[in-house]
Amino acid sequence: MINTMDATPDAQNLAVSWEDGTSSTLPAHFLRAEAMDAFTRRERIDTGSVKVSKGIEITGVFPVGGYGVNIHFSDGHDKAIYPFSLLRDLSDRFDK
Repeated sequence: MINTMDATPDAQNLAVSWEDGTSSTLPAHFLRAEAMDAFTRRERIDTGSVKVSKGIEITGVFPVGGYGVNIHFSDGHDKAIYPFSLLRDLSDRFDK
């Protein structure tokens, strides 16, 4: 599903190259706000949104099995796993 993926040199985006030849660039703030881990879901339930630090950066991208990645952010958040299918859905939503 994914050929390559990494943070951009400025750490502001995640650059994804898909097997179908398309590519996506997902901003760190968007990915952080769309995280699906328990902590972020709880914040979304309690407050209706996710507070994302201004200028947030991607500090690490780590493979999780053959199905996704764990993305670490400069605000210390490192719990969210992004399955490739979720990244594709987020790419489709962001690009519209």
